[in-house]
Amino acid sequence: MTTLPRSVALCACCLVLLAACGTTRPSHFYLLTPLEKTDSPTQNSGPGIIVGPVTLPDYLLRPQIALRNDANEVTYEEFHRWAEPLLGNFSRVLAENLSRLLDTSRVSLYPGYKTGSFPYQILIDVIRMDAGSGRQINLVARWSVLDRHNNKLLTSNKTSVTRPVDGNGYKAIVSAQSRAVSQLSQEIAQAISAAALHVNTSPSFPQKNVQ
Repeated sequence: MTTLPRSVALCACCLVLLAACGTTRPSHFYLLTPLEKTDSPTQNSGPGIIVGPVTLPDYLLRPQIALRNDANEVTYEEFHRWAEPLLGNFSRVLAENLSRLLDTSRVSLYPGYKTGSFPYQILIDVIRMDAGSGRQINLVARWSVLDRHNNKLLTSNKTSVTRPVDGNGYKAIVSAQSRAVSQLSQEIAQAISAAALHVNTSPSFPQKNVQ
């Protein structure tokens, strides 16, 4: 006499599971974006730049976008993710920004291919890049510019960027993070231009004013 109720209960459980599967939230995927292109094409001449190695803290090496609730707590949103590993996306966007800011197509990601003649190398150590509870994002990175031909350090610095999040949702967060990477790129580009003026064997970079 218990066979029928048990069967009914099993069917009911299956229906509940199917209903739950049918209402799963869709995932959303995001990418950092580079500076907007200018009308003039980049030059094939000029000193070459190798970007990297670039390092990110382990808490950013996850597919989910990180939110920092306070100094000691980080949370992740399961359904809002990076479309590709953040390390690769960050590195490529930074390299593209430098290419546009310095008006050169001779930019390669570390370790590069046939880049023995490239005189400059940029090392970047990202300390943090996350959205805070105060509707702002923070990007902190240490970086150095190396003269590869003379095997010496040209300059090094630490950049701290705070950008407001204009709008709601994760798309606005990632847009603010892209603007922060652009500001970091501009500081590095300025340092490269200044360093090139003091390296006799290399022509200087004609830096563009890219908004």
